Amino acid sequence: MKAAIEDRFFEQYLEYFKLAEDRRRWNLWKDIPWESVNPDTDDLVADVVEAFSAVEMFLPDYTAKILQMIRKSRGRAWFQANWGYEESKHSLTLAEWLVVSGKRTESGMRAYENSLLDNAEWELPFDHPRQMMIYTMIQELATWLNYWNLKAYIESDERGGDPALSRALHLISADEKTHYNFFRKGVKVFMEYEPEETLKDLRFVFEQFSMPAQTLIPGWDEKAEKIRKAGIYGPRQYLTKVYLPILKDLNLTRKELETAGASEVVEIAHDEKDQPISNGRKIFIPSSAKSYNKP
Repeated sequence: MKAAIEDRFFEQYLEYFKLAEDRRRWNLWKDIPWESVNPDTDDLVADVVEAFSAVEMFLPDYTAKILQMIRKSRGRAWFQANWGYEESKHSLTLAEWLVVSGKRTESGMRAYENSLLDNAEWELPFDHPRQMMIYTMIQELATWLNYWNLKAYIESDERGGDPALSRALHLISADEKTHYNFFRKGVKVFMEYEPEETLKDLRFVFEQFSMPAQTLIPGWDEKAEKIRKAGIYGPRQYLTKVYLPILKDLNLTRKELETAGASEVVEIAHDEKDQPISNGRKIFIPSSAKSYNKP
């Protein structure tokens, strides 16, 4: 069975790599119209871009520690190496916009980036490769949503938006969504060959899930609140655009996950301003949807 799973992973990697080479590769200096940077872009956008850039700075930890866990799985390990290359462009692109826009200085960015790695180190949140694939599936979709909603926020800005940043976020979002699809397909392979174990792991990972920023970035609670108030990402977005779509993608119901031992049924209705409302509707959600701002 293990050999069959690994064969599927490698097939999926080859498919992923071919499509990436044919259709999705982009150049930081050639494919983003840096001459169209808008220095008057909202300072909130700069704060959010800096926060996202900070999370990307822990790429050495993400890549090295996951690779060590899956080094014998050619499909997953080769994908992780390619993932690291693509994510490195994201970090460089975000930092480049901050400097070119004048929102930050190059020396200030270098000092900030160095301080991050000096004061924190990312650790694997789970110790089993199957659980880590589930975790990265959730994390990549949530990351895509953050970038995609930031792009929408910029394009709705009355100050005229920022064509360079919009294009950069479009390219980054495409990468993140494709990463999600690779991990989603991998989880489906585990569900095919190890259904009971995978369902239990899905419940467990959803219950324990948190984004890396919550424990790595100084002052994250304040940054997260700004992001939530701007409608970019928060508990409501996590529930409706990450958790529930993943269950749909995996052909799972909330009841099936609840039966596997997940959390209680709670009220989670919100109005258009993301404020709780009481309408009696109750649905099953994981505790991770209720603790977005908690480390």
